[in-house]
Amino acid sequence: MEDKEISENNTQEEIKNTETEDTVNTSSPKKKTKKDRILQIVKIVFLVAVFAFMGRYFYRNWDDIKNLDMKLNWGIFAGSMLLYFAYKLMLAGLWHYITYLYNASIRLPDAITAYLYSILGKYIPGKVFMLAARIPPYKEKGVPIRKVTVAFLLENVCTLLGAGFLFLVSLFFFPNDLLKDYMFAVVLFVILFFICINPKIINFFLRIVGRLMKKDDMEIPFSYLQMIKVVLLFICNWIIVGTGFYMLTCSIYPLPVSQWLYVGGIYGLSAIIGIISLFAPSGIGVREGILILGLNLIMPNEYSVIISIVSRLWATIAELILILGAFIINTVKKHKKKEKEKPQFSEL
Repeated sequence: MEDKEISENNTQEEIKNTETEDTVNTSSPKKKTKKDRILQIVKIVFLVAVFAFMGRYFYRNWDDIKNLDMKLNWGIFAGSMLLYFAYKLMLAGLWHYITYLYNASIRLPDAITAYLYSILGKYIPGKVFMLAARIPPYKEKGVPIRKVTVAFLLENVCTLLGAGFLFLVSLFFFPNDLLKDYMFAVVLFVILFFICINPKIINFFLRIVGRLMKKDDMEIPFSYLQMIKVVLLFICNWIIVGTGFYMLTCSIYPLPVSQWLYVGGIYGLSAIIGIISLFAPSGIGVREGILILGLNLIMPNEYSVIISIVSRLWATIAELILILGAFIINTVKKHKKKEKEKPQFSEL
């Protein structure tokens, strides 16, 4: 009997101690671990690097920006900016759709936030920073890093294919007779384009990467029809941003509608070269050079230079606005979540 009473007393004391510990844990804030501190430092260094490279670009081109002599049609310019917003948000949605098809998705709002934050990574040389910015929210939900990596590579491939297709179509609207004898080759490239997006071909290369990484689940579980659908969505998105760039151009130097696809295709080509130029942050300098060469065929050189510089400001300002919006929304959500998690004390 005494042993039983002693056991009951010990059990009651343990329950009291547990309740006391729970009260302490809920009332006191969670201490930051060493890993959290390192992550915080990495984020700060990342942001400093982003703004350093952006500042360097605008500092080097400040004289050109300051001396811009142009009349801007603000109504058309505002329309072009809205189309760029739509393009970026659709890209975020397409990123989520790819991860969904690959069985590696998280909540849509979290995926869009992760995508928008990762845009900052393109302003640092090398594309790895964009990928690194997307990994944390997926890792928290238990998605393997290799799956996020494959989805990221697939997104970039689809981006290149979408831009490439827009450029190929734009060649039919080339402003002189130079390509008339090569239209057959352009048609062949379009056919080759649709052959290359077959998942069997993509998975062949992913298996090679998987062997190098000693991983067996690198292949994408897409059907050919799903892959065509994804690429067509990217093409539609490139038409949106190509139209936005055409409107931007028309806000500075009016062009006929017949040159709409050509101008959009030149923007697509500049994006392709910018993405391939791994060590040029956001393709800075490279994209502008391609735009100047392409636009020189349909307008005076001084206007093509002005448009190339304004297009960089156009894209950068729009992206920073979207990132700031995502940051504000995310901060408000976190604040509301903390308020809900605060312990409620009832009056005695």
